[in-house]
Amino acid sequence: MHDNNMLELARRHLPRVDGDALHHARNRLAETGIARLGFLLPYRVKRALAAEALTLLDHHRQWGELLPDAEHTARQQPVDLSQQEVDAHAGCIPQLYDCEPLRDRLSLVAAEPVLPSPGTGRYTVNRLHHDGTPSQWHWDDYAFTLVLVVECPPLADGGFVQTVAHTRRDWDHADIYRTLTRNPIQSWELNAGDLYLMRTDTTLHRVHPFVHGRRTSVSMTFASRTDVERRQPSGSTAA
Repeated sequence: MHDNNMLELARRHLPRVDGDALHHARNRLAETGIARLGFLLPYRVKRALAAEALTLLDHHRQWGELLPDAEHTARQQPVDLSQQEVDAHAGCIPQLYDCEPLRDRLSLVAAEPVLPSPGTGRYTVNRLHHDGTPSQWHWDDYAFTLVLVVECPPLADGGFVQTVAHTRRDWDHADIYRTLTRNPIQSWELNAGDLYLMRTDTTLHRVHPFVHGRRTSVSMTFASRTDVERRQPSGSTAA
């Protein structure tokens, strides 16, 4: 799908999203720190985003093969394509990130303004391999992350998302084990094509290790007003 057609399809769809579905997602995010939002974007838009992500990763793999032993290394290590790499070779992902109707609907789910990230890592394409470095428990630097699952192992192999909601972000991650032992851990089965929003600054989370295959996702990072104010230079005010 052409980038402009994809964006126009999303713009037409978002104002018509069912209010009850948004209200339910809002309650789920407040309760658990994660809300499934598969209804938020049309199937064709999610398919276009997934296709773009896979194309980017194919190019990345080809670039890496120019290096000695890179094919073996690529199978072992996680791949995180930066915003700069995505901007240079993609159109759908950056355009959707800047789609104001999308942020408006996310703000309804979050019950507060969802703002563009003030950092440089607004979006990334990520791939984890079963034989690579596993995802570690962590909090993110900004309040919200919207994730499209592009590829995912079957549940029997692992690769599901685990969360601990309503936790205090520990900037140096020194207190993670205490947090894990004092709070309930929830696990979420997700499949290719699923879209979800997570409150990533107060929800400790990870992808559970998996024994076969790979997990690929597109992640879009958004900020709260507190995040934006924290990043303002001394003496200035947030817009």
